Amino acid sequence: MYLKISTSDKNLTDLPIIFSSKLTEDQRIMNIEVIDENKLLILIEESNNIKGAIYDINNNQIINFIQR
Repeated sequence: MYLKISTSDKNLTDLPIIFSSKLTEDQRIMNIEVIDENKLLILIEESNNIKGAIYDINNNQIINFIQR
């Protein structure tokens, strides 16, 4: 994921952890897609339902959920 959004060749081991998912046991991350240079779409599956979390990289937080 870092390689998709990075504009530098900074060593990955020097980066802080930017996402702590706090998922329950029945949830799993299906995919992470880059929306733009500041946001990611994290697809989460739970009990055969899928929801999207819009993650703001700059503020290190989920700013919105999209239910499907």
